[in-house]
Amino acid sequence: MIKIFIQNKFLAEKKYVLNFIFGEIFKTEYEILIDNEPLYRFVSDNCRLIIDDVFFSGFEDGYKYYKSSMNIPKEVDFMTCEGFDFAFPVLFGKDELRNEDGFIFCGNDIIAAIFFMLTRWEEIANNSKDIHNRFNEKENLSIKFGFHKRPVVNDYISALVKMLNDSGIEVALNNREFRVFLTHDVDYIARYDKFGKIVKALLGDIFRRKSVKTFLKTFKAVCKQKFAKATDVYDKFDFLMDISEKKNLKSNFYFIPGLKTEKDVQYSIFHKNVKNIIKKIKNRNHIIGIHPSYSSFNNSSQLRKEFNRISSFVDGVSEGRQHYLRYLIPQTFRDWEACNLKVDSGIGFYADIGFRAGICYEYPIFDIELRNQLALRERPLIVMDTALRAKYKTKENCLNQVLKIANIVKSYNGDFVLLWHNSNLSVNEWEGWDSVYQKIVERI
Repeated sequence: MIKIFIQNKFLAEKKYVLNFIFGEIFKTEYEILIDNEPLYRFVSDNCRLIIDDVFFSGFEDGYKYYKSSMNIPKEVDFMTCEGFDFAFPVLFGKDELRNEDGFIFCGNDIIAAIFFMLTRWEEIANNSKDIHNRFNEKENLSIKFGFHKRPVVNDYISALVKMLNDSGIEVALNNREFRVFLTHDVDYIARYDKFGKIVKALLGDIFRRKSVKTFLKTFKAVCKQKFAKATDVYDKFDFLMDISEKKNLKSNFYFIPGLKTEKDVQYSIFHKNVKNIIKKIKNRNHIIGIHPSYSSFNNSSQLRKEFNRISSFVDGVSEGRQHYLRYLIPQTFRDWEACNLKVDSGIGFYADIGFRAGICYEYPIFDIELRNQLALRERPLIVMDTALRAKYKTKENCLNQVLKIANIVKSYNGDFVLLWHNSNLSVNEWEGWDSVYQKIVERI
């Protein structure tokens, strides 16, 4: 039995982190006890590990730390640890690790750092927004200091295991397997289903893309669809499911449950063709999820309407992600829980790849305003197709970057979550990227 002593401040916040680590990730009996020392003390028999409580001990209990950007670290130091080939960010505290005859002291407040990464409270404290009212990723601490491609929460937990073991406190990890989640946000159902859309596509080929070759290709695709009954170029659902099934995986298709009068909704969830596609996906035992519309992230009634729409003909919808990765933390999560949704998978970068929450495991969400853990869980997004292409340009570089990230996730037996839109596979600027997607799935 490990006894964990924590200071009598911010108990909900500290217990959230410790229960996640010791209750989910470790296979070890533990008990959390309260005292007045500004430390995290891990004790078993005569063995001790002490981690300095730097962040929470500096405030009065209940202080709304997440409302001030002054509480976000201005500089980030890095500490090395024997046995690891990477450095650990020091967000709170200092680069200090002492081992005195098995008594270990760590000055890097990794408990507060884990809380910082998982809860994303910096996205409230720093109110910088982009044109879609999303947190400005350039302000993200992990991007600023270059550790966004490391699952630093997993790294911290690995360091904690080593420190505990070095102090004589044995801990074991729960058995985990590397998991792959292939997800597809269905922003568009069809490219050539309306005359106006066909005209727009053809004019775009001439005046925007300035390509006669692309114009002829579009014209040929339209003719095949209209006269030879070929499927629309965005109808890649069978292709995606075929690839998944070859790897004994399931595809997760997240549909926008909108109506065409609503902002940035390109199809009606009640359209016969949409219902037929969903039916086909269900018949092949793949997963249907929700992709709430552009306006739903800060509108609980809109989210409820959309959830009710898709639930009216699809049973058991329990997961998904917000359109455009628009989140108002923690309100959006609260609204998801109110709809009895179980898993969100949208905490990822929109302009790069990596670990926005610093972790490659599914984890419980903590409401920092209400100071309680939600039933809703986060399965963080690691790679999104549009961000990947925008950042790394060539097909070869994109493939290599994805495999590099996937190997890091695999080293922790983590959850690799990939988002690839059904409309971003073979049309215009995405020509040939269907083969890239296929190679990614084959090689991860």
